[in-house]
Amino acid sequence: MSEFMGLISGDYDAKAGGEDGFQPGGASLHNVMAAHGPDASTFDKASSAELAPQKVGAGSMAFMFESSLMLGVTDWSLVRCQKVQEEYVEHSWGNLQRRFKGLVKE
Repeated sequence: MSEFMGLISGDYDAKAGGEDGFQPGGASLHNVMAAHGPDASTFDKASSAELAPQKVGAGSMAFMFESSLMLGVTDWSLVRCQKVQEEYVEHSWGNLQRRFKGLVKE
């Protein structure tokens, strides 16, 4: 599944904001078979949060288009716009800790 997501206003709950975070006017594309999900700090925060109902998304407006097809991008969007976050993978998941030990051999 390919996902193209954009943030119009507010905050996106799966990615931390800030200078290097997901900001209004930003967009992300995760094509078919590309790993994606919450960044490390969002995962840690959610993993230690109280297990109670919470209202999320207040004051935010975002959109997402999903497709079973791979989405193409233009040369302008990848190169000439000079807005691509080159360190996206490291910034998002570089601090994600391994929490599974794998198979246990008996």
